[in-house]
Amino acid sequence: MSRDPRIALSMVDPDNPYRYLEIRGEVVRIEEDPNTDFINSMAKKYLGMDRYPYHQPGDERVVVFVKPRHTTQMGS
Repeated sequence: MSRDPRIALSMVDPDNPYRYLEIRGEVVRIEEDPNTDFINSMAKKYLGMDRYPYHQPGDERVVVFVKPRHTTQMGS
């Protein structure tokens, strides 16, 4: 990402394969997350748990900030 900041993310609804979102953009910043604050906040939001339950010793986490340039979507 540091060599080529262009990125594409694609998400498909697990209940409807015809519903998806694609985001294309550029990485504008990468931050280390040594205390796993970000993944823990996602675990709280989506799993109802204070700590991410699948963290393994030696895992290194970063937070990637993306400036969206284009989106494509289908379904509602």
